Amino acid sequence: MLIAGGVLPDKGKYASHVVSIRTLEMIEYPGDNHFCTGVIISSTTILTAAHCVTDKYKSVMNPRALLIVFGSVYRLENYGREDSRRVQHIKVHYAYVRYKKFDAALLHLRKRIPPNMRHAQPVLKRDTVRKPIMQTTCVTIGWGQVYPHGPYSNELMFLDISIRPHEYCKRVPHYDEDSNLCGEPHAEGQVCPGDLGGPLLCHDVLSGIIGGSQKCEGKHALKFVNYTTIEHWVEETLIEFSRGSNKCLTFILTVFTI
Repeated sequence: MLIAGGVLPDKGKYASHVVSIRTLEMIEYPGDNHFCTGVIISSTTILTAAHCVTDKYKSVMNPRALLIVFGSVYRLENYGREDSRRVQHIKVHYAYVRYKKFDAALLHLRKRIPPNMRHAQPVLKRDTVRKPIMQTTCVTIGWGQVYPHGPYSNELMFLDISIRPHEYCKRVPHYDEDSNLCGEPHAEGQVCPGDLGGPLLCHDVLSGIIGGSQKCEGKHALKFVNYTTIEHWVEETLIEFSRGSNKCLTFILTVFTI
């Protein structure tokens, strides 16, 4: 994730909720294949930006080409099998319009993240989701470029954001009042392509994700995918993923019984 101008966060408070989304194979060393950020919303599901996993024709990439790494604030740190997962299925929001609307996708993991792993915990509890009010101070986080077009940060960083009315973001490209939240960074920080899919946390609750950007944007106004506008779709997809997993388990048990 590329939060230019961000600062180092409280590691324990934020790091457990985010993951590094990578190509399956590294280029030269672990972590150099990071390209987007995601949010753990259940032990088997990651929320990220749709255009992280689609091309300009909205074709969805092969989930087998993805690797999810979690549990560390350091992008370049070595990791083991217990700190990574492969992706089984990708579901893109049905109303997604590239860079414009509902830039959200869910990644279903092949293997569950253990609930006792304190460095990797879901950020979302569906009974606590609430719409942020104006002037609420929130935070967005990720592994950021220390400046536009510069190197990615090795250590997880964050940027404080104040929620602002839609009018404040009227000059932000492709801002959509129906699906976006408007935010004002407290410093002249920016979000860049590697930030996409990173969370917007308000009072420690998931309120949005970074999406709809194709270059470094920010300094004075930032747009986020408003979580309240995709919440119902997320809940339905979690149920769909769960039913799919149960069908696979039933098939396996049947085969072994026979």
